Amino acid sequence: MAKSSILVLGAGVSGLSTGILLLKNGFKVTIWAKDLPPFTTSNKAAAVWYPFICGPLEKVPNWAKKSLEFFQKEVLKDIDHGCKTTIVTEFFTDKKEDPWWKAGVKSFRRISKKRLAKDYIDGYEIDGLVMDTDHYMDYLVRKFKKLGGKIIKKEVKNIKEALEKNKIVINCTGLGSRELFNDKSVYPVRGQIVKIKPNGFDYSVFEEEGPNSLAYIIPRLNDIVLGGTAQKNDWNLKEDPKDTKEILKKCAAIFPHFKNVEIMEVKVGLRPAREKIRIEPEKYDDKVVIHNYGHGGAGVTLSWGCAMDVLNIVQRITTV
Repeated sequence: MAKSSILVLGAGVSGLSTGILLLKNGFKVTIWAKDLPPFTTSNKAAAVWYPFICGPLEKVPNWAKKSLEFFQKEVLKDIDHGCKTTIVTEFFTDKKEDPWWKAGVKSFRRISKKRLAKDYIDGYEIDGLVMDTDHYMDYLVRKFKKLGGKIIKKEVKNIKEALEKNKIVINCTGLGSRELFNDKSVYPVRGQIVKIKPNGFDYSVFEEEGPNSLAYIIPRLNDIVLGGTAQKNDWNLKEDPKDTKEILKKCAAIFPHFKNVEIMEVKVGLRPAREKIRIEPEKYDDKVVIHNYGHGGAGVTLSWGCAMDVLNIVQRITTV
């Protein structure tokens, strides 16, 4: 196959990141997507660098590491990228071993006591990033178009339609792969977040296992995201007032800064989870679909690393 036009399905963080890397490496790229920013699942994400609801465990740290390095070396050099550096922490009520994803970040360290909240005895922290999706997704769209990419709002209901005039199709449809490729192993994990006005709190906090789990506090550019929920196989995209109340209660229990907050917005998104993220080619006669979906709660965290794997597959195919 000659180095020619490639079709990407999906305009979330995976589709746009993959498209950008393909463009940077000389391919012509068009995106078809049912939903475009700001209406994608990625736009609803809290989007802090942190491996969450994702696998396989043996591959995630490398994808995460490559993504963080790309953010630091490439994205942060641009303007209006919507990202900010931050300390990312996780708190525990008992002693914990180092996490399985430790190899994915060079700055891993046990938490400093000044950042450890009351009633917690252990934790760790990293020098991480927050990608404010209200701005970051727009940045990706601008970057993609500046490199010559085209975006078309179009829903694909049969993969034959995409393959009709394209020899290589990249599938970044997330939950859409349930129907488009009959993959029932990808399932929704419902996430609800509460955006509040800034109150001076300046680093990110997670609690995944203790009495206030699941809770997270993520300061962004113009707001603070409070979360959250991780409700498997829940397709409800409407705000649940009980979840909002519970989120506020849990975050206030961790830090009193959040006992009185001013709510700006509540968002709900469905994370496309899968036991193992699917990055592999699938042949359709003389054509090929390369899958890149199932990132769960780590779509942004793994975006560039997974896109690099897709690029490597494309380069192998096009040099045969």
